[in-house]
Amino acid sequence: MSVRIMTVCTGNICRSPYAQLALAHALESVRPGSFDVVSAGTQALIGHAVEPGSASILDTKGIAHDTFAARQISERLLDDVDIVLPLEVAHRKIVLSYSPRHLKRAYTVKELARLLDSADQREPWTQRLAGLATPEERWAALPSHLARERGLSRAPEGADDIDDPYRQPQEVFDRMAAEVDAAVERIVAFERKFD
Repeated sequence: MSVRIMTVCTGNICRSPYAQLALAHALESVRPGSFDVVSAGTQALIGHAVEPGSASILDTKGIAHDTFAARQISERLLDDVDIVLPLEVAHRKIVLSYSPRHLKRAYTVKELARLLDSADQREPWTQRLAGLATPEERWAALPSHLARERGLSRAPEGADDIDDPYRQPQEVFDRMAAEVDAAVERIVAFERKFD
């Protein structure tokens, strides 16, 4: 068993594949074989490779993307996903239109990182999730804690979104990647607490 995470953006060629591959790479270094990270788009350019602006950043990090092909989100794809990480609040609404049962299990990438940190400040995760030995147990328990935290820790409108760099200059891709990387670092830091 592994924790199955899906990142979601619009075309599934810029933001969500970058987030998918960066998060998978980082989690694999902490918990080998424990996470399966995939991605999809709300208006996917089906079959397309990672957009060059994102691909070049992955290349500099040594993260392979040659087998990636964009795909369209669907109810069936969401069936066995534990946590959905859209890149914008608008994508989260679309995810929930496909799968209302993900209400407490869909957070933008930045929102998840923010809520993990703010919840930890209220009560350390190592206490909250004491006795849960595996990543599967921990990530299954997360949504109930995060749903409470979402009510307590609100962000200004737009603060949890990551802008779409599609057809933009490389610096917009760089900014997107930096925002994803900052969130990924905090998500991985959560899992590291249980070493």
